[in-house]
Amino acid sequence: MKNILIPTDFSIRSLSYVHSIVAQHPYEQVNIILMHALQMPDSLFDLVTYTRNSRHVELISADFQDGCEIIRNKYSSAIHQLKIEFFHGSTRAALRNFLLAQNIDLIIQPVDHEYTPPSKRSYDPEKLISKCNYPKMKIQLQKQRFVANRSTISALLLATE
Repeated sequence: MKNILIPTDFSIRSLSYVHSIVAQHPYEQVNIILMHALQMPDSLFDLVTYTRNSRHVELISADFQDGCEIIRNKYSSAIHQLKIEFFHGSTRAALRNFLLAQNIDLIIQPVDHEYTPPSKRSYDPEKLISKCNYPKMKIQLQKQRFVANRSTISALLLATE
């Protein structure tokens, strides 16, 4: 069973990459880890009171949670587990440790995704991912399958492979 990492900004569009993954692995169950990257706090007080999931869960919108549930149900035979993990840090060593802890086999690199950070601590991990020595797969969404301005849950239901 493969563990596949997809960076996410908690947009519905970032969930649409799961369709391509399922199509690439039709006869194998996969675990999908949706990773959101967060920078560590700058001030000493924030660092002392910092907990891994303190305020980060509220970054996940209800639409995104509903989209995850739709994907779990739609691809229940292909997806063994779909979970959200927060990556805390901004160095290659921190990313390597995160990938080892999650047992990642493959990293998805969205080609056409415009990252929109949901908080001031969020950042696009693309530069870190491109420098790491893990197997990567670049995926570009087909234009007719997911229109750029159509980022609703209904787009997940309509997307087919």
